[in-house]
Amino acid sequence: MPPGTHALPGSNRISPKPSEIPAGQGESAICFAYATADMISQRVGRVVSPLDVATKFYFADPDRLPEIRNPALRAHLRAHPRHRADIAWSRNATDIAREGNAHLHPFFDKLEGGEEAAAALLYNLGGLCEERDLPSHEGYAHFLRYFAALRFSSAVRAPRISYASLLGTVHKLRSRRADAFNAAWLRHVEARCRRQSLPVPLLPVSYRVAANQHEFMEMLEAGRPPGSRDVTRMLAIVDYALAHRRAPTIGYSWYILQDRDPSDPDLAADHSSTVIARRRSGGTCQYLVQDNTGEYCTRMRAGIRERCHHGRIWLTEDELKRTLYSVIYLR
Repeated sequence: MPPGTHALPGSNRISPKPSEIPAGQGESAICFAYATADMISQRVGRVVSPLDVATKFYFADPDRLPEIRNPALRAHLRAHPRHRADIAWSRNATDIAREGNAHLHPFFDKLEGGEEAAAALLYNLGGLCEERDLPSHEGYAHFLRYFAALRFSSAVRAPRISYASLLGTVHKLRSRRADAFNAAWLRHVEARCRRQSLPVPLLPVSYRVAANQHEFMEMLEAGRPPGSRDVTRMLAIVDYALAHRRAPTIGYSWYILQDRDPSDPDLAADHSSTVIARRRSGGTCQYLVQDNTGEYCTRMRAGIRERCHHGRIWLTEDELKRTLYSVIYLR
């Protein structure tokens, strides 16, 4: 990764060096996009922008997928006839941040959460955008001024037209003010991105025992933990993906890495990361999880911090079993 790729506006004097760490999501709540971008980047051999992944997940039109003339992708869509409904469900599960957004308009930078398999499938549309064109390190840090100016512009505060570029998304992600904001962001993304054709189709394979970490916790509290067969299957999929030179993405709880602050209202800390390696240590299988929060290893749990280096953490099989609820890889 070139050192300038993750440089923040105003200064490169941050530690550790941007070239040595994964792209950080900053204050954003779109870890799914960062994990999916890592998964796609490893598959296509280009450093894909997480912000572009998030943009397509929220707004790309899934009805355009069958138009792509790739036999493998068309076969995938036939094998998954519910892909449109699944994408709509995952979009409708999106949260909208209230901070600086009292009326809960679904502005792009106020959207939280997403689903990795749907994001990967939608990334088949329109070609890839590299991180150097649409920098995503520290979340929206590179675009804070742009978003602030756009949010209070006359076009957004007094919108007059409907935007065809947003017709493919769900009603939850539409409002008159948000439409003007999001359509402008889409134009901005296309102006910055030097699109390249994907060298391979992105065909996600997923398996899950819960929709998210909240549901996983509810299963545990109700005395219905995932069966050993399901847990074994998820880890077997991780092993299979790594053995076939794929970087799978997992859904789990951030609290496996760091103790919860008692004042934090988030009880689940639903998180998504990419697994980039595995090893056998002391007779135990360990998985190298690439975290995109930008959190320092020194703040992690005792026993975990010693296995962490620049945002990449070795977790044991037993540690993952306690919180793992989904796995996705690209065929």
